[in-house]
Amino acid sequence: MIEVKDMDKRSFRTFGWVQDPSDFNALYKVVSIFNESSKVYKELTNRKIKELVEERDGRERLLSALSSRPLKLKYADLVGTAFYPRSSARCNGIVQATVKGQQRPFISDWPADNFVRWAQCLGFIKYNYYDDTFEITETGLSFSNSEEGIKRNEILEEAILSYPPAVRILNLLEDGIEKTKFELGQKLGFVGEDGFTSLPQDILIMTLANEEDTKEKNKLRTDTEGSSDKYARMIAKWLIKLDLVKQVTKQVTVQIGANTYTENIGQSYVITTKGIKALNRARGKSKFKRISKNISWEMLATKGTDRDYIRTRRSYIIKILAESKNGLTLEEIRDRLELIYMTSELFTVVKDDIEGLVNIGLNISIKNEKYYFDDAINDFIIPRIKDETNEKSEITTKKDELREKLDILSHEYLSLVDLSFDSKQNRLFEMKVVELLTKECKYEGVHLGGSRKPDGIIYTSNLPNNYGVIIDTKAYSKGYDLPISQVDEMTRYVEENNKRDKTRNPNEWWNNFDKNINEFYFTFISGEFKGNINEKLKRIFIATKRAGAAIAIMSLIKLANEIKAERMNLEDVKNVFKNKVY
Repeated sequence: MIEVKDMDKRSFRTFGWVQDPSDFNALYKVVSIFNESSKVYKELTNRKIKELVEERDGRERLLSALSSRPLKLKYADLVGTAFYPRSSARCNGIVQATVKGQQRPFISDWPADNFVRWAQCLGFIKYNYYDDTFEITETGLSFSNSEEGIKRNEILEEAILSYPPAVRILNLLEDGIEKTKFELGQKLGFVGEDGFTSLPQDILIMTLANEEDTKEKNKLRTDTEGSSDKYARMIAKWLIKLDLVKQVTKQVTVQIGANTYTENIGQSYVITTKGIKALNRARGKSKFKRISKNISWEMLATKGTDRDYIRTRRSYIIKILAESKNGLTLEEIRDRLELIYMTSELFTVVKDDIEGLVNIGLNISIKNEKYYFDDAINDFIIPRIKDETNEKSEITTKKDELREKLDILSHEYLSLVDLSFDSKQNRLFEMKVVELLTKECKYEGVHLGGSRKPDGIIYTSNLPNNYGVIIDTKAYSKGYDLPISQVDEMTRYVEENNKRDKTRNPNEWWNNFDKNINEFYFTFISGEFKGNINEKLKRIFIATKRAGAAIAIMSLIKLANEIKAERMNLEDVKNVFKNKVY
């Protein structure tokens, strides 16, 4: 049953997606907190809380909460709070006291929060919106009463198969072909939006192959990934422990322009025979009953100021599809959405939402232009927030307008809009920009980045007069005003390319251009530009005799769509470099 409930405006929890925890034994202990007959519960109430929690940090409050019946525990009591600095942290949460840390007899608030969210998304505990509490479910009770071994693993397997993203990973691996975390992450979640980003694998392989510094190369291998890649990696880790998936090293070869690059990706996965059987079980094939899936309103969007709006819209789409027995056309879904949610959406928005629901692991099919909900889901609540208007943010509105214009280009590149305003994801932004220009626009090119190098270069190879472009990407939350220091930096890059003197820069990044190219430009790429950009571009031109441009990300995406649709060619693009904002 999908229930709509009126609620006051509040800060909602980030349920549904988990990146960090993978210890099933620790998960078992966290779930057992809610079972007053469990050994874990008794140890908590008789010893651990008294030993680990000081009175000033709420010892008696936590003991009182654990003694309440029925046993419902508040989020704050479970997770506790942070201490700064972290090294001086004290235990002040029930989950903190339950799980032993690596260096201390307790964990901090962050991993405690992750364990709570993990238990919730697997259906072991349920969340009560009205009082911000959690309580154990029947599945959780069975799990907490189970002995370590086969029975516990069977309960764990069923719980994980009730988690849609885990089923999605198994679906993606069903063909038996090894896939990297990036290949899985690219097809996991709602593509084209912040919160579900995936690193472009081809560009990563190229960057790794070109990187000579071993330390930097190892850092790229271990630290560089998008949010969906992290989710895929963590889910795969759970599946490995249940023998449903096996980790392998995959040799990946990519062709970018005329160049071939080969690297090994260690975080790659392949399904096992047991995994195939589990997938059939999840689907209800043969003798198996279909496993109902746990979804939550919170998992349907993770970032953005209007994430509540988007979560609700997608929840209503699920409700509309789940309650229809005869299938619905896209138009019918949109019309019903407008009727119950009082919002008018473009067809492309609704279509992308449905594709996203499939990508999180829900089984939605399309036959004769009708969509069918071929799945079973457990009860979940759609919060109807009082006194809140159904309004999208400015950035979402702009993305939706752009979405409608992209008739050829994949909508996954809409994520560039979010990335361009997020300085914390600058590496992902620059890689995604290079991917857009090389993969979709058919430029030759290389992602560079790092010390004393531009972020990337691109060049043509099939024109009568080929040209190259030096690229600098800038992700700023409030727009980019091109400070003088960055003007000077680009001037230096252009001059280094003009003179090609190893003594000026020993890394010789300019050698990535084809040696026969003599015509060069430069460009800055950002979310939006502000201030007197034209004058600053002209300053670089006067110093270097090379023209350039400042290209806003939405303009770049539209440009790429026109190029891919062959309504514009790479020769035409030269007209962009007029020392102006585009």
